[in-house]
Amino acid sequence: MAGPLSRAAAFVQRHRTGLLVGSCAGLFGVQISYHVFPDPMIQWLYQYWPEGQPALLPPQLQNLFEEVLQDMGIPSSHCYKSFTTFTFQPVSAGFPRLPAGAVVGIPASFLVNVVISNGHPVVIHGQSVNWQTPAGARLRDALTLSHEAQKFALAREVMYLESSTAALQALLAPAYLAGTCVLGVGAKYALGLYGSPMNLRAAFSLLVAVAGFVAYALSKDSLTHALEAWLDRRTASLSAAYARGGVEFYEKVLSGNLALRSLLGKRGEELYTPSGNIVPRHWFRIKHLPYTTRRDSLLQMWRVMLNPGRS
Repeated sequence: MAGPLSRAAAFVQRHRTGLLVGSCAGLFGVQISYHVFPDPMIQWLYQYWPEGQPALLPPQLQNLFEEVLQDMGIPSSHCYKSFTTFTFQPVSAGFPRLPAGAVVGIPASFLVNVVISNGHPVVIHGQSVNWQTPAGARLRDALTLSHEAQKFALAREVMYLESSTAALQALLAPAYLAGTCVLGVGAKYALGLYGSPMNLRAAFSLLVAVAGFVAYALSKDSLTHALEAWLDRRTASLSAAYARGGVEFYEKVLSGNLALRSLLGKRGEELYTPSGNIVPRHWFRIKHLPYTTRRDSLLQMWRVMLNPGRS
């Protein structure tokens, strides 16, 4: 009598095309669902709750967001919603051209002086921030963004949503899954492994799966780097003021990370480098462009915009 492993292998062999299509569709659906149904999912994850109640978006931040949409010439038919988030950087999800629209979370820290004066404690990695310490004062200064820096941060999220790059990122995983499976089956036929023992076939399939995952991870990181650089440049190209705001924004991000590195002690050294970049969590992956690279790129772009004759 055939064992469970043999029966499972036979089932996969008979229905591999349907299983592959279903797996790719499911993988794409899981990744894109966050953007197809952004509300209330993104608010549930990032909503700022200062006193046990969701914080309403202050009029100052609502006006700031509307100013950004106007600067970018976003049509009124595109649906946007905004709310207050506890994060230090804006968050976003959705497709503004679809009925569900897009949602942008605007950090409460954009009004950092109001948050501190209201007595709301700021807790980072389980530790309350003491604003009277040198590191606390540096963090407060890093969170105090100019009008231009705030506009750049929001405009970058709107540019991301308008470009629908989320769909491109979601397509990568199912594409690599399909490619790995097709290449694996083709390699087995070419090497004549279908007549070999099951243990050998299983070991070969595992090797192909590992190679496919490594290729996917490296491609995903490369795509993320290219998209982040492109979004920064597109946002900064709106005007010299936006470019200047982008330089300041990344300067403040780096300064804030250095403050956190000091505040959090050993944990901070594990999270942030001495330059203020985020320490990679995987030895062979760098998931995002370093903040120093993004700042330097925008700084060069801003200088060219100020002195076009020297480019």
